[in-house]
Amino acid sequence: MQTCSKSRGEFLMQIQYTLEELEGFDRTWTDRFALQSGWEAHDLSDPVDDLELFFTHLSGTNILDVGCGWGRYVLRFSERHLGYLGIDNSLEMLKVARTTNPALLFIQGSFRFLPFAGEQFDGLWNCCTLGAIPKANLVDILEEHHRVLKAGGVMMIIMPAPPFSEEVLYLDDEDKPEIYQAHYHLDEFEEHVKKAGFTIVDSGYRMREGSMFVLVRK
Repeated sequence: MQTCSKSRGEFLMQIQYTLEELEGFDRTWTDRFALQSGWEAHDLSDPVDDLELFFTHLSGTNILDVGCGWGRYVLRFSERHLGYLGIDNSLEMLKVARTTNPALLFIQGSFRFLPFAGEQFDGLWNCCTLGAIPKANLVDILEEHHRVLKAGGVMMIIMPAPPFSEEVLYLDDEDKPEIYQAHYHLDEFEEHVKKAGFTIVDSGYRMREGSMFVLVRK
C-alpha cells in the first residue's frame, strides 16, 4: 500500500490496509458523525460557483449524486427540475436524507462499484468523496464513474485543497485508525482524471472555500 510521512503535526503512518478496510473506516466515521447531536448546525456554505458551472455544461436532466450524504444539495438540484438519484455508503446519513426527502431515491452502496447500467446518467455530482480512495486506486474508481456516464455527459468533482499532497491515515485518541484521506494538488489530480479517459472542461482552486474543482466530460 501507500507510504505516509509526518507533516503538519498530523498523525500519519504507513498504510497497511485493504481498500475495503479503508472504505470501512470512512463508513464508520461518517455514521458516527451523522449520529452526533447537532451536526446539522455546522456552517457549510454551498459551492455556488461549482453548482452553476455544472448546470451550465449539463445537457440532460438525469443526475447521480455520488456520496450524497444527508442530501445537502437536493434543493439546488430540485430547483433545476433534475432527475435525482443519490448514493452513499453511510446508512445513518441516508436515514437523514430519506427522512428529509421522502419522495427521492437514495441507495446505500460503494462508489467503487456503482450498481447501475452503463451510460445511464447525464451528469455526476461528486463532492468531497474521492479523497477516501488511495491514490493507487483512483483511476479505477474514475473509470467506474466514466462507465455510468452517458457520452458527452459531465461530472463535477470537488476536493479539499490542503497545502500538501499526501496520503494520510488519521488516528483516534487511542491511536487506532479512524479515517483515511488522500490529498492532492490540482495538477496531480488532473493527471488521474485524464488517465481515466475524461476530458477536462474546466478546473481551478476556490481559495476562499479551501477547495478545488475539476469539471470533466466523457
